[in-house]
Amino acid sequence: MKIATFLTDDEADSLHFDAEDLSPLKQAFPEATITNHLTSATFLEDAKDVDIVLTWHFEADWYRNFPNLSLIYTPAAGGDWVALDPRGNIPVIHGSFHGPILGESLLSAVLFMNHRMPAMIRNHQARQWDRKLQGGTRLLATQTILIIGMGNIGAYCAKLLAPLAREIIGVRQLADENTKGVTDLPHLLPHADHVILLLPGKEETNRFMNKERLAQMKRGSYVYNFGRGNSLHAEDLIPALERLAGAFLDVTETEPLPAESPLWEHEKVFITPHSSCMYEDYTERYMMEVISQMTRDSKALLQ
Repeated sequence: MKIATFLTDDEADSLHFDAEDLSPLKQAFPEATITNHLTSATFLEDAKDVDIVLTWHFEADWYRNFPNLSLIYTPAAGGDWVALDPRGNIPVIHGSFHGPILGESLLSAVLFMNHRMPAMIRNHQARQWDRKLQGGTRLLATQTILIIGMGNIGAYCAKLLAPLAREIIGVRQLADENTKGVTDLPHLLPHADHVILLLPGKEETNRFMNKERLAQMKRGSYVYNFGRGNSLHAEDLIPALERLAGAFLDVTETEPLPAESPLWEHEKVFITPHSSCMYEDYTERYMMEVISQMTRDSKALLQ
């Protein structure tokens, strides 16, 4: 079995896999040949005899370079960077380990915004002692949280937030016994105190949270985007902030967000640089998941 990895990330050390990060994989499968690549050029040069790929990025026309390929594993939760096999033969297995790490980031964001910490940061920077700034804060126990995008990550976030909030409502494309559907949003948005977007970056989610849906939100409520930036655009959000209490954005429609974006200066907006999963054990968590998946998936154990 030959495994090729292309798991380099120059922007974030937490997401970059080096040889040491791959050592658990080598220990779990000592019979495998494992090659680690830092560039697409060497990755493609090594393609001929590769059975399994671990990668952040894979283009559609690369499949022709990998005649023996049977599986692709990617840490990414969404399909933004790994194209599907045009022939439909090679499965792509996405990371499903993000719930605990993104959930903790989301929890901190909800508490941060609910307790009016952006205003408190400005108060601190101005060396003021304004004890009125947090006077209107309400306990989450009296509030409703709406999670739009109720997949694995959404379900984990809901479980984490549930002990704190009065009510957690999940929304998927189509309703089921545990969640509401997108068609229910006109009835749900006016009653939610916190609206959380966990949507994938697909064409159908472009500007999902548009001007109309933002206008349906409850006055004084908060919106959060921890999915993909295409679902909420600045030109829709900024006018809506006249009614809303604030927005916490871990993702933006353009990344990196340009310095001239008005979002940076808006007093009701707090931005983190797509960093909700930047935890020191990210690579370890992913390696453990891949090893577990490969162990139980007989198709991946090519001899």
